[in-house]
Amino acid sequence: MGIINLDDIPNGSLCVIDTNVLLYAEQAVSAQAQRLLRRCASVELIGTLPQTVWQEVTHKLMLAEALMLGKVSGLSPARQLSRKPEVVRSLGLYRQKVQALLDLGLGFEPCTRDDLAKEAFRYQEHYGLLTNDSVVLAVALRLRADVLASADESFRSVSEIQVACPTDLKPGL
Repeated sequence: MGIINLDDIPNGSLCVIDTNVLLYAEQAVSAQAQRLLRRCASVELIGTLPQTVWQEVTHKLMLAEALMLGKVSGLSPARQLSRKPEVVRSLGLYRQKVQALLDLGLGFEPCTRDDLAKEAFRYQEHYGLLTNDSVVLAVALRLRADVLASADESFRSVSEIQVACPTDLKPGL
């Protein structure tokens, strides 16, 4: 099907959004990703996130907050944070960011048993996708989404769904 950029997703499309697109919008490294979220908020697009994406973005935002505050550093920030429940309890900015995503009207699609143990495994075998990516693809296809929005290069060979990616990222991201 080829790859399109995020701005070329047709209005009215059901769009499954991957974690990296959300993070690029939040970090302001992709204006296309930011516009995509604004289009979802204005219901030009129907944006939905698989459960795995909600979990991954929440985890990454929590770690980023802890790193920013200097509560963890260096290698294995998740392991460090798991040993500091008092720090986890004190973090709040990441929760506000997740709530802001929910307030945009982005959908929440649970992962089914078949998504994980049947379809995702099939996509892993066929495309060599990592677990979360294969689940995202399985959910997108189960929903019959029009577009999968992701910056992951591993989706470029997927033929079952239109893939859109931000084309305005700086090299190396």
